[in-house]
This record gives sequence, structure tokens and C-alpha cells, in this order.
Amino acid sequence: MSVKCFLPQGVVDSWITADKVELSGEVMVFRGSSLSLRLVPGFYFDHVAGGRDEDHRLLGRVKSKAAVAALGAEVYMNSLILGETAYEVEAGFVAKPLDSACTRQALIAVLLAAGY
Repeated sequence: MSVKCFLPQGVVDSWITADKVELSGEVMVFRGSSLSLRLVPGFYFDHVAGGRDEDHRLLGRVKSKAAVAALGAEVYMNSLILGETAYEVEAGFVAKPLDSACTRQALIAVLLAAGY
């Protein structure tokens, strides 16, 4: 099973500012750890701002920016329109360890040590 998590943009920015991570292109490395994550831009679907979610069932889910575009959704700041439904979303990254042997527990331990 593939281990992934969602990292809000603000969290990544704070880690960069605090020098807890090093970012090189789409790869983020935690200082003091061998964990490297590939970051893919994405959105967390927080709540419905208008319409209904029954057709899309996206609440509480994370989708990459490419997947959102493939659905035909329009994004403006923290709002996303998909068909007749408006969502409030949080921008960030879908993060996946480069080491396929990384366990969920190892990922959580590094994230907690970084202050997530």
C-alpha cells in the first residue's frame, strides 16, 4: 500500500522558514532525517459552500491539482466549483515518500517531529 498524506501550503511554508526542510523542485527533505517526500500540488475538500456533495463525494478527501483539472473544476483562491457544487478547499500538497518501503508510522513520526 502506498503511504501518502496531505500537507497544507502554510505548513510547508512554515517548515521552510524555520529551516526544518529543504525543498528542491518537487522533493522535500526533512533535516535530520533521511525521509524525502515528492510534493504534488493538491487540494483538501473542507466543506460545501453551495450545492450538494452527493454527486461528487469529495468532502474530506484530497485530490491533486491535475485530478481536479481533469474533473473540469474551476479553482479561485480557496473556492472550487464543480458542476453545480461549490466547495471551500485548502491548497497544499499530496506528499508521498520517495522510499517505497517507508511505513505510515515512520512518516507520522517525522511529521510530528517537524511540528505537524
